[in-house]
Amino acid sequence: MYVVIVGGGEVSYYLSKEFIDAGHEILVIEPESGLRERLDEELEGVTLVGEGCRIKCLDEAGVSRADVFIAATESDERNLAACQLAKLKYHVPQVVSKLNNPRNRNIFRKLGIDYTVDVADLVLENVKAQIPVFPLVKLLSLEEEGMEVVKVRVTDGSWLIDKRIGETGLSFLSESACLARTGSGPQMVTDSTRLQVDDVLICVVPQDRMEKLIADLGGPGSLPEGRS
Repeated sequence: MYVVIVGGGEVSYYLSKEFIDAGHEILVIEPESGLRERLDEELEGVTLVGEGCRIKCLDEAGVSRADVFIAATESDERNLAACQLAKLKYHVPQVVSKLNNPRNRNIFRKLGIDYTVDVADLVLENVKAQIPVFPLVKLLSLEEEGMEVVKVRVTDGSWLIDKRIGETGLSFLSESACLARTGSGPQMVTDSTRLQVDDVLICVVPQDRMEKLIADLGGPGSLPEGRS
């Protein structure tokens, strides 16, 4: 597989390393000499001098034969321009952009770039995953399938403690959830599963049910309206 990455920063370095280790061909487009030198030194000559939103540079990079195109600069404007060229002019099958400002997500979507990775959101969710007061952490968005993979944690003080899932309003989680409990192996979830503090549910949830899930969880340590 041939992968073209625009931008030579930290994200590009680790992405390139993963692709190379998996046996794929990589080219990183970067105008700054310092970033290129590091990549070439550590990853054995994988860079091209240039701007990823310039047609001449993309022609030289052979983007027309790329299987994946990733825009990972610090500028959403440059990422968007590069992705549009890769998708509309070169017809690259998979085009992905790093999203530096979450407010720009809708702009990318309106202009046809459906696959974006929100850096701020990734940091936020990873931090939340390490702090046990948050009952919900997003692990992965499957946008094309309309699904979210989430981690639901039964926090200390949660109204869910000692409740069967079937009596909580969260019974839809039993359709595609796995329970991780300290001292036990992974367990299937059913309506009769009784929840304990620190239980973790790994769930695949339709995006149109996320608001219901958030409402039923009620937030960290809070009691949902109407519950007792």
